[in-house]
Amino acid sequence: MRKGAWLAGLAAAALAARAAAQEPPMVVSGPEGRQSANVTVYNNNLAVVRETRRVELPAGTSVLRYADVAKQVRPETVYIRDVQDPNAVRVVEQNFLYDLLTPARLMELAVGENLTLLRHNPGTGEDEPVRAELVSTGSLPSAPYGYAGYGYGYGYGYGGYYGGGYANPWEAVWRTDEGLTWGDVGRPVFPGVPENFVARPTLEWLLEAPRGGARTLETTYLTWGMRWNADYVLVLTDDEKQADLAGWVTLSNDAGITLRNARLQLVAGDVAIQQPYDGNIYTRDDFGVYGSGAGGGGFSEQGMFEYHLYTLERPTDLADREQKQIQLLSAAGVPVEKKYRLRGESYYFVGQYGSPIENLQVGVFLEFQNARTGGLGIALPAGVVRVYKADSASAQQFVGEDRIEHTAREERVKLRLGNAFDIAAERRQTDYDVLSGNLYETEWEVKLRNRKTESVVVEVLEPMAGDWEIRRSSVPFVRESARLVRFDVTCPPDREVVLTYTVRTRY
Repeated sequence: MRKGAWLAGLAAAALAARAAAQEPPMVVSGPEGRQSANVTVYNNNLAVVRETRRVELPAGTSVLRYADVAKQVRPETVYIRDVQDPNAVRVVEQNFLYDLLTPARLMELAVGENLTLLRHNPGTGEDEPVRAELVSTGSLPSAPYGYAGYGYGYGYGYGGYYGGGYANPWEAVWRTDEGLTWGDVGRPVFPGVPENFVARPTLEWLLEAPRGGARTLETTYLTWGMRWNADYVLVLTDDEKQADLAGWVTLSNDAGITLRNARLQLVAGDVAIQQPYDGNIYTRDDFGVYGSGAGGGGFSEQGMFEYHLYTLERPTDLADREQKQIQLLSAAGVPVEKKYRLRGESYYFVGQYGSPIENLQVGVFLEFQNARTGGLGIALPAGVVRVYKADSASAQQFVGEDRIEHTAREERVKLRLGNAFDIAAERRQTDYDVLSGNLYETEWEVKLRNRKTESVVVEVLEPMAGDWEIRRSSVPFVRESARLVRFDVTCPPDREVVLTYTVRTRY
């Protein structure tokens, strides 16, 4: 019995040694193995990264470690496949390594250890070693699901809203021969690098391949930290009847990865995304083509699902922590209209006002049709349009800006640029009658004074309340909708024009 037990133990030890000796080989792939990269960026701080790498895999089981992935990768979205043969490689297990080598993390792992501190001696100018036990880092430990505490969190995905610690050496508590202390104790020296540390966030797979050899593997994943928006410049002609429009893509890369010679695609549209949830708050980003003059190497545009996809027709470099601009479109001679609008309030028509309402602002608008006949006719992504006009010395001056939403072709673009300086407006209630408990009749006059040197038309827009009826009016009106009336008032130069009307309202 004793001999049998001894032999069984010896066999178990042999099996354990053999298992340890047969640990699967590890293959490390860095950026040098990258053959191609494709990045699709959305408006809401999200991007799809798709890249191919050439990897030499042994037959059987192996561990593939992918270095140089985005620091804000969403690991649950990762997909890997063999480009030539989807059945050639089977994924057994996937891991995301994000335990980065930082002072904060080294301090956390060294709590309770005796370390060497290099303390500067100002008398000799030398660093003198002393031994001390690290009792506490003086801060909360880093989050188990993120690395924001290591300086890589941007408020999204892994790290940003999951907490995370920062170890301040001045707050660390040490036990020395004299007792507990903190502050400028000295510079800690660590004996080595822990085994699980990686230089950058890394993806790792346990793979099975029936045959060994070179493989072209494609990985696809979502990452936070990339976003884009459209910016437009509209330059008016002297007569303000036409304008030249240029559109630019402003792309920001804070995802923690640099991709060279990447194929860049942009998606415009409101794509639904389930944001990470930590039990209290949702994280979100509030910041969500081709043209007649774009030329070669610009963007081509196509519909995709219910969105629009813009593909850059040349490769480009996307450097980490970089903002770059690429021309999106260019169109010359776009017909534009300038409009002046004075807007009222619906509560005017059910109350009594004894004093005039003075110093009303008349808004200035520019409008154009996103039509092919006007040099456009393309899907315009949401963005800010900045408008310029040349002064008497031919110097371009900024005259206002406004944000547009995603605008389909053949739709109208309306820009509110500010208020008219030389058009004064005021209104006065000239009569007020309560005909019954909820029936009112009010009479109004709106005075418009045009101090410009040319005649203008001011659109007086009156939002109505309840059931209403215009009984009398000095100017013809247009029923824009069930709740809006428009009076087009022509104002000659240096003249005052008075609009009068009576409205009956049941409220």
